[in-house]
Amino acid sequence: MYLPRHFASDDFKHALHLIAQHPLALLVGPDARGQSFGSHLPLVASTEEGLVLEGHMARANPHWSWLSQQRRLLAVFSGPSAYVSPRHYDSERNVPTWNYAALHVYGEFEPVDGPADKDALLKRLIGRFEPEYAEQWRGLPQDYQHKMLGAIVGFRLRVERWELKLKLSQNRAATERERLRGTLSASERADDRAVAEWMARLGL
Repeated sequence: MYLPRHFASDDFKHALHLIAQHPLALLVGPDARGQSFGSHLPLVASTEEGLVLEGHMARANPHWSWLSQQRRLLAVFSGPSAYVSPRHYDSERNVPTWNYAALHVYGEFEPVDGPADKDALLKRLIGRFEPEYAEQWRGLPQDYQHKMLGAIVGFRLRVERWELKLKLSQNRAATERERLRGTLSASERADDRAVAEWMARLGL
């Protein structure tokens, strides 16, 4: 992605924080004709073997088969975003813009389709999003569990590189950033407040 130096971040903790707070990713890879195809899926990060992302998709989704053959994959995580009015700037000769956080992750697609491995992956995902559901899942009839597991394909994305863009008015004066952060913090929009929190997180 277009990544000016003042908006680029190589802080791994910031990347993991964005994934944790906004786990729904857009997975982009080629279809059978080589055209771009996207799937929106929640992913969980693991750092035990480098950065690895785990998730699953419906077996009926042809994307997993194409990715199994092509292997290369881009996952896009979109963080909070906010409109920035020029009224926050000292000079009238300015125009509106948009602040946001975004993470692009590149890596290799690895299917997880063995019943035991897929069950373990699913339980890790449940543990991340709703630990309380684990007991309910274990209590469901075995034939129902097998049917549900058979309807999905698990996968890992072994990350080779990532790009984090935090466009948070780093190119503006400190007084302008303070003015903007105050307005966003008081906004009724959750995304506005989240952008303000990211600005504070970076000390802006």
